[in-house]
Amino acid sequence: MKHLRMITLVLGPVFLLSAMTVMAQDHQTPIAPQEYLDMESPIDDDDVDEDFLKTTKRVYKSKCKKCHGMSGDGEGSAAADIEIKPTAFNATGYMESKSDGQLFWIIEYGSEGTEMEGFGPESDAGLSEEKLWELVSYMRANFTN
Repeated sequence: MKHLRMITLVLGPVFLLSAMTVMAQDHQTPIAPQEYLDMESPIDDDDVDEDFLKTTKRVYKSKCKKCHGMSGDGEGSAAADIEIKPTAFNATGYMESKSDGQLFWIIEYGSEGTEMEGFGPESDAGLSEEKLWELVSYMRANFTN
């Protein structure tokens, strides 16, 4: 009986951690509603110049860097403590695989089942729709491979 209790104490946490790892790996970001998927950024690519990027970098640093990292690698200072790891925006093909509207929707509402909070006008962060679109443009300019 003593050995059974010891085995349970040792193996119990191992099984729990494996189940949590599988759950984290299986996470799929929900797809935005069609009305968002149809949206395109109102910011013209020609307007995404050095000044635009410098200004928008401040917003990215204050809202996104902690989890997604300054280089968009998903390894910001808080990433180690997050169960479902932040998305690496700089992963090959990631930015190309997401529509403007999908990125906008995730930034606005967050990602259910993760620690990604929404930053839209109705959130505590209260970023305007204009700021959300600026973040989409910043991400595309900096993390598209």
